[in-house]
Amino acid sequence: MSGLAKDASAQEDTHLATRLKSGDEQAFRRLMDKHYSWVYSKTYRTLSNHRDTEEISTDIFLKVWQKISKWNPDQGSFQAWLNTVAKNTIIDAIRKRERIRESLLLAEDESNVPLAQYRDNQPTPDKVVEAKESKEILLRALQQITKPNHRTAWVLRHLEGCSIAEISNMLQRKEGTIKIWIFRCTKELRQIMTRNGFSRFSHLER
Repeated sequence: MSGLAKDASAQEDTHLATRLKSGDEQAFRRLMDKHYSWVYSKTYRTLSNHRDTEEISTDIFLKVWQKISKWNPDQGSFQAWLNTVAKNTIIDAIRKRERIRESLLLAEDESNVPLAQYRDNQPTPDKVVEAKESKEILLRALQQITKPNHRTAWVLRHLEGCSIAEISNMLQRKEGTIKIWIFRCTKELRQIMTRNGFSRFSHLER
């Protein structure tokens, strides 16, 4: 999208969000139609479950309706605010999802394993994909990760930009455990990509 198009889109968002503040339901529907695909994609790459994603995406826009009075155009764009609402709602969903909670409780506690053996100086798959292939390759590979807790920690770190401390708090595990989960997910992602014919990733295993 060009700079002019982005500016026009942001101006449209500001206009619609301002109308929404006054309770304009049509403005809300237009904002939802415009941004739903983006919200759905952001949610799905973390939850990797279409049913949960649909539910959480709906919750995100419900919160937009409920909290629009807190949006201030002088403090940032509507989409930046929407991103914050979406991120917080997704984090809440992660905390509440029984399946993730159970997998975390049942997972072995790896926090006492020396972290030195999990150091990895190679580029992570998201960086390689960003430079050479569509993010769709990475998202498909993420769906094949065997342990949901590993995938969730990795997505929060590399796609959502959360710190290790933040992820540790969200998932209620020690920081050392989070680092190991991320390391193991990275290794499995490389193996999946190589196995599916993306030979350019094979050097990442060394």
